[in-house]
Amino acid sequence: MPAATVEAYGDPKSMGEEVKLMFELFDADNSGKIDREEVKRVLKTLEGTWSDEKIDKLMDAFDKNGDGGLSLTEFWSWMTGKSSESFKSELLDKAIEKDKAEGEIQEAKLAEWRERKAKEDAKDAVKTQKQSERESGKRVSRADFIKDKVAAGFTEKVAMDLYKGGDEDNDGDIDAQELNWLVGDNLATLDQVKGVYRKGIGGGGEVAVADLEESGQAALIETFMKWDEDGDGTVTPQELEVILKKINPKFTSVSVEKMMKEIDANGDGFIDIHEFVDWLSGQNLKKKKMKKKAKEEQDSKLSLALHRKRSEEAKEMKMQAAFEEVLHRELEAFCKSKKFKVECGTLNAAGSQKCSKCGERHGWVCHGCGWVNFEESCMNGCSSSFGWSCIDGKTNSKQCLKAKKKPVEFWQRCGFACDMDKLALDVDKMIEASKKQ
Repeated sequence: MPAATVEAYGDPKSMGEEVKLMFELFDADNSGKIDREEVKRVLKTLEGTWSDEKIDKLMDAFDKNGDGGLSLTEFWSWMTGKSSESFKSELLDKAIEKDKAEGEIQEAKLAEWRERKAKEDAKDAVKTQKQSERESGKRVSRADFIKDKVAAGFTEKVAMDLYKGGDEDNDGDIDAQELNWLVGDNLATLDQVKGVYRKGIGGGGEVAVADLEESGQAALIETFMKWDEDGDGTVTPQELEVILKKINPKFTSVSVEKMMKEIDANGDGFIDIHEFVDWLSGQNLKKKKMKKKAKEEQDSKLSLALHRKRSEEAKEMKMQAAFEEVLHRELEAFCKSKKFKVECGTLNAAGSQKCSKCGERHGWVCHGCGWVNFEESCMNGCSSSFGWSCIDGKTNSKQCLKAKKKPVEFWQRCGFACDMDKLALDVDKMIEASKKQ
């Protein structure tokens, strides 16, 4: 039972309170009974001579039930009798002093608890407020911010850089004010949006696709695929609106209309892969056209990147065989248009050309006089050093002779079987469309 503090209750108001305080002075272990050692410990701190013999006699006199200790009732008899008159006042002073000291300790602990509780309550209030702001769109967590921006086609690094620039107070969130600053500085206009995309794909300047590294090409294709939500190879105004809202919720239908007009060069109401790349690379086909050779090289690079991406998807979906059949049909049409003689009529997978390192095929397709490479390395990770070669070392056409002399240049411009519009379809749609031909 806690001691009655002097600060809280003042001096004892009755004999009962006095006796209780003195009893608690003796009862060090709070057992509700005072044993001989506890009596000796207290009495020997008082003035006068308190021998062990004298204390034992006192204990024997008031331990009525003979259990070796004094209950509160037995202690009461002692303190209200004549035998305690000589030291009772001193004993009471010590009891009050002890009670006061304990009370101060309890008050200090209580004050500490109240302060800690206030801080915890304040922290919980901030946490609750932040959650409410997140739900209302006035605050965005780091994870959600990066997720939204990556879903809009930004690279993860660009999304992280944007977040770091926006979280001014480093609290792990971007609040409404920080979001306004971030958007105002980076994502308020369509030109700014284009600049952020370029930063992730090509380092910030014009995106010269022919000069992009493999990672940049992959990022370019990945961005278009994020825009093309349904995987049909084109971006509709509705899909573009979803993307722009993820970038900046303040973009309106007017912004969508303006961006569509800027990118949709042929005015058919859709953005295809060619228009997307031309817009991102600073080309405006309404005003000027790229030179034929430059256009061929750009399209070839994109075709290569699309081949890689679709091949990866097909492998993940366990649809590699069906996907390659589509490529084979496209290849036959390509060879026919180039007047190549198709002799083997099979995928390289069915032929004898295998990787000497892993024993499996590379991502090549055979068309009689040579093969087309849509993977610069082995499907199993082995590196390869050539981009094209005749299987039998012979040539049977002028085009093949040209390829023999300048294989890399020729195949960069002409050697990819499936055009970009078809490769822009997701794997399922590519296979389905091929079946209908």
